[in-house]
Amino acid sequence: MRMNSDCFVVNATKSKNVAMSAISQNSNQNKRRGAMQLPKLFVSLVCITSLSACTVVEPGQRAVKVSLGQMDRNLLNSGLQFFNPLTDRITEYSVKQDTKDGQADPLTSDQQPINISYKVLYRIPEGQVLVLYEKYAGDPFDRLVAPQVQEAFRQVVSQYKADAATKNVNVIKNQVLAMVRENVKGLVEVVDIPITHVGLPEVLQQAIAQKQVMEQQALQKSYELDKARKEAEITVANAQAQAKSIELQSQALQKSPTLIEWERVKKWDGVLPDTMIVSGGSSGGFATMLQMQLPKPKDDAAHHAASK
Repeated sequence: MRMNSDCFVVNATKSKNVAMSAISQNSNQNKRRGAMQLPKLFVSLVCITSLSACTVVEPGQRAVKVSLGQMDRNLLNSGLQFFNPLTDRITEYSVKQDTKDGQADPLTSDQQPINISYKVLYRIPEGQVLVLYEKYAGDPFDRLVAPQVQEAFRQVVSQYKADAATKNVNVIKNQVLAMVRENVKGLVEVVDIPITHVGLPEVLQQAIAQKQVMEQQALQKSYELDKARKEAEITVANAQAQAKSIELQSQALQKSPTLIEWERVKKWDGVLPDTMIVSGGSSGGFATMLQMQLPKPKDDAAHHAASK
């Protein structure tokens, strides 16, 4: 019994030593494997960092690079550009002409709301990109141009009544364009602001249409009055001319009685009268009416036959 107990203790001790040896070997193998994988992880990290540290600036674009809060005063031109993704930030701006749609709802001088649809044609000068980045973070159009356009429409339209605003669209456009250009101070080049539509409330449209009809009717009546006045003036002028002519003729007859005979001679058609009245003479006889038998012209055919 004692011998068996000693054998059991010896066997247990050997098993423990074998187990500890196996655990130690596994630990050493894991350490060696980890040490071998570290360079691979480092290379992978370097590759990922290298791939993300470049960007392509498209044609017509310019980029601003900020490193640790400090803006680089040199713009990044179009092409492949490298930067440190851990410390640098890249912001791109388009220097090509662009077009944005917009709407404004200003009030007229008679407090009528109108809806104006418009377009803004603009471009960012390359020399102003850094200034815009410093003063207006984000999109320069949304931060600078759009508010100025809205304010310009509000101020300009407030000077017109509703019906006048619809008739002076081009004038309003030019005034808004001039005001916006002055306010943006060259930071953004505003090319044009064409107005594409002017909408009025239905009630206001009906009122303007009725007013236009009344204006047309008033113009028609004014035309008719002018026409009647001119016709009356012509009639009066003709009557005055005729009266003046009669007066002159009367004065002429008084001065020259033979003028009547002269007028008769001018009106005579060359045919002698069939009847003549002969006076009784100075002794005071009765007037005698004589029937004149004037020779009749011979018929051309009879005259021709007689001549044969």
